Amino acid sequence: MVKRKRLPPLKALRAFEVSARLGSFARAAEELCVTQTAVSHQVKILEEFVGGLLFERVSNGLLLTPLGQTIRPGIEAGFAQFESALSLLPRPQLRSVETLVISALPSFTQEWLMPRLETFRSQWPDIDVMVQTEYKMVDLHESEVDVAIRFSRPGFDRDLKADLLATEQVFPVCSPAVLDQAPGSYRCTDLRRFTLLHSSVRMVHEPWMSWDLWLEEAGCQLADITSGPCFSDPLLILRAAVAGRGLVLGRSMLVRDHLLAGRLVAPFADWRKPIMSSYFVVSTAAKAKLPKVAALRAFLLDCAQRDARGEAALAEHGTAGAVPGGRQADTLPVTNA
Repeated sequence: MVKRKRLPPLKALRAFEVSARLGSFARAAEELCVTQTAVSHQVKILEEFVGGLLFERVSNGLLLTPLGQTIRPGIEAGFAQFESALSLLPRPQLRSVETLVISALPSFTQEWLMPRLETFRSQWPDIDVMVQTEYKMVDLHESEVDVAIRFSRPGFDRDLKADLLATEQVFPVCSPAVLDQAPGSYRCTDLRRFTLLHSSVRMVHEPWMSWDLWLEEAGCQLADITSGPCFSDPLLILRAAVAGRGLVLGRSMLVRDHLLAGRLVAPFADWRKPIMSSYFVVSTAAKAKLPKVAALRAFLLDCAQRDARGEAALAEHGTAGAVPGGRQADTLPVTNA
């Protein structure tokens, strides 16, 4: 087997080929649906690989350097060979399918996003969805991600399109199996009867996610706040609550479906804390114009609005407040932390 020499990244070669063909980083960015900065960055990677400049900037665009002129024919021929090879593949009446790449937190993906994507797929059968779950925030300019669902405070870069999906509230929830009286009827003095489930992940910008600060704000004293199981994964701590292991501080977007299904209830009717972070649908300005991205954005926003209207209807009739089975919920005062 022939061992091939190390090659530069395909993205860098593609950025060079398009830039050379169009004579402009800006026009190359439009064709590739990325930013001009991203194209320039990929070209720089290739320049570092070959050891020299490939373009000269002039008033009306770009000019290839001698080094750029040397490698351009071979790179163009390479992409032509790729196209030729792929054209040999049989294509028996395949429908046109686009892939839409979404980045989201694992907890949000499992508890809110995935149950709703089946409906999106039925409405848009020609769009295949790929979901990437990770805790690290991806660079939307440099990655293949089309849309990111971000949990953060407002204030995004101007070259990003960000729409508010939903605000968040935090309140204690547990399995109905651990209650010996009606949901919503418990008081602060009853807290010692519960096992508290703790998260080892401390959110500096959202201190109300921890029991000690939450109880301090609620004016409730507990002899031992630290006792109880501790989890590093939001999904695990939520699963423990559903299984009847104890009381957890639940985020409204993550527990909503569990509350509606009766898997979780809110024992304390007046313990709800609005937090500063919210969920946003985010994409680059360029990708926001793509039909598949626009379709998903509209779908997600509609889902969130339907959820909000449903919760408001329950609250208006006084049957559940914001928590099915509980009393009308008041909110704790919002305090900047």
